[in-house]
Amino acid sequence: MKFIISICFLTLSISCSQDKKVQKDNRQDSNVTTYGTQLYGSDFLKFADSLKLDSLKIALINSFDIYNEDNNRIAHIDAEELAEFSFDFFLPSLNRLLKGRGIVLNVRTSEDYEMTNEIFINGEKIQLYTKQELDNNQFWESGSKHFFKEVNRQLTNSGLDESFYLLYSGNDLHVLLLTESQYKIIADKYKGDTKETPYLP
Repeated sequence: MKFIISICFLTLSISCSQDKKVQKDNRQDSNVTTYGTQLYGSDFLKFADSLKLDSLKIALINSFDIYNEDNNRIAHIDAEELAEFSFDFFLPSLNRLLKGRGIVLNVRTSEDYEMTNEIFINGEKIQLYTKQELDNNQFWESGSKHFFKEVNRQLTNSGLDESFYLLYSGNDLHVLLLTESQYKIIADKYKGDTKETPYLP
């Protein structure tokens, strides 16, 4: 008899546990859909590949997929490549994003860049990182922040209401080109998860 009661109790416990898991999963799915719908409503796919718009919309709303390059919002940078002046690694991706906005980035090193760490972005000279940042092994992070801070300044001056937000770091560094309202939706979705939250340079 005790054995039968124990089995009944165990079965009831498992059933309740599964019900709670289903309820939690349903809440998470609803949460993802809510944020995905908000992001879609903010014109997140305005510059997306028109041939893939339907599939991008479904993935955005149902899975909050903001990482597909066909949305023309995200690009892989790699902080090491940037810090080592290998702009050809990521510049085509950036210009692909900016093409629909009528903007082109031209980036070149200064003649004495090996001594000064200076580059030109659309003719504007900046120091990618200082000697101190290089000596302290902070030049990957500093270089990325200085580079995109200048690019964002130029985007603002050109009247664009979007800025580049950095995502991840090191070799995994990506950028997202977002309006402030799009950034707020993504930041709210990943509230408490700093790794997945984009940030301004």
